[in-house]
Parts: sequence; C-alpha cells; structure tokens
Amino acid sequence: MARKRITIEQWIIEALSDPDKSKPCTALSCVHVKSVGQEEVHTKQITGPVQPKELAEFFIARATGFAQDLAGIQNFRMLAFYGSDEPQAALPFTVADGELTGGGESPYAKHEPTQAGILGQLMKHNEQTMGMLLDLTKTLVVQSVQHEATMRQEVNEAQMIVRDVIMNMRKEAHDMKMAELKFQQTSEDRRLLGKALPAIINQLTGRELVPQSFADTELLDAMAMKVKPQMIQQLVGLGVLDQQEATILTARFAKAVEDRKKEQEALKSLPPEEDSNNAET
Repeated sequence: MARKRITIEQWIIEALSDPDKSKPCTALSCVHVKSVGQEEVHTKQITGPVQPKELAEFFIARATGFAQDLAGIQNFRMLAFYGSDEPQAALPFTVADGELTGGGESPYAKHEPTQAGILGQLMKHNEQTMGMLLDLTKTLVVQSVQHEATMRQEVNEAQMIVRDVIMNMRKEAHDMKMAELKFQQTSEDRRLLGKALPAIINQLTGRELVPQSFADTELLDAMAMKVKPQMIQQLVGLGVLDQQEATILTARFAKAVEDRKKEQEALKSLPPEEDSNNAET
C-alpha cells in the first residue's frame, strides 16, 4: 500500500517532535532549488512553542509568493535545523503558477497511470522541451553573434592590411618619382655646365684652349634651355635687342630646343642597359 502524501504541516509536526534528534528544533527554513544551487526564501527561528498549522501556512505563502511570476514548476525544500548550521531534515515540494501542488486529481502530481498523471507528464514534457529549445536558441544566438563579431574583426584587420599596402605602394611610387626627377635635374645641370665649361675655361686661362665657335655654340644651347621667347621680347622692349636680333636669337634658341627634344626621344627609344647586356650575353 502506497504511503500517504505528507503535507507541510505534518512534516513540521514531525520535525518539531522528532525523537531521534538529540536536540530540539531551533529553526525552520524554506529554500528555492535552482538548476545550480539554491536561494533562501525565509528562515524562522524556533525559540518557544509554535503552531505547526500557522507555520505551514506561513511558509506556503512565502513559497507561492516567491514563485508567482516564475514560469513552470518551481522546486522548494523545507529544512529543519537542530542547533547546527547544517539541516538534519528536509521536505521537497513544488509550486506551479503560484499555487502549491498536491496529490490526488492535481495535474502536477506524480505521473500515475491515470488521466491526471498523463496530463501532468505531458505538461512536464512540454515544459522541459520548451526549456531545451530556449537554451538551444540562446546558444545559437550567442554563437551567431560571436561569429559575426569575429568576421567583422577579420574584415577590419584585412582592410587595415590592404590600406597599409596601398599606402606603402604610393609612398614607394612617390619616392621613385622624386628620385627620377632629382636624377633628371642633376643630369640637366651637369649637361648645362658641360656646355658652359669651354667658355669658362677660355675666360679663366685667357687663351683659346677650346675653339671659340664651339664654346659659343655650347653656351647658346645652354641658354636656349632657360631663356623663353617672352624674355627675348622683354629685352626688345627694354632696348637691349632690336627686332632683327631678337628674331635671329629666337630662331637659334628654338632650333637648340628642338634638337634637345629629338635627343631625348632618341634616348628613350634605346633599350635598357640590362636588356642590352643580356642580349650580348
């Protein structure tokens, strides 16, 4: 024969008068049992005579009030203390939708082979299934957010790398362009100095070591690279040159500039030095 269900009031009566305990009951406590650990709902010290029925109603009210807004079946435990910090008696009970569950026709009773038991089993199954689905959904959402954050970080890092590469390439191209311009300027300065050198040597030595006609030609070619036609017209305006001299000088300078352009184009059409060496090899 199945043992009759013990109510909270009956358990309190037994806990207060348990002959197997060496000390009288000093405290009763109600705790909410969680998936991990437990939380105290209320503890009442026993310092004198008490009414078990009033204590039972008091703890039931505390438990149902605590679980009134908690979904599903909530597990609680009544604990009895006998002069120590560790409980020496306990009674588990459940609260569903803010109401204390019980036996008999209650849909929250143990799963007996009855319609009420089947209904309670289905309700518990649905609760556990929904809990599992909720946990799975939370896990998937967290994983999705973490994956998106990782992907964003990787994209940002890739963009930083591409940006640095582009900036380095631009810097290298700029440095190469500046080096090329510097080389061209140095070469041009040396060329102009070479053209003016014959006249300078003749002037410094006081003798015509270099034919004067050659020196004059080189000097005029060097001047042609710097003197613009507008400058010659300014000299006409100042009365330094007449119009005929200006025309001859302009034509001479234009010819020198044209010859210089042809020389540069011819140099550009020559194969690079490395290619020539490879061809000879």
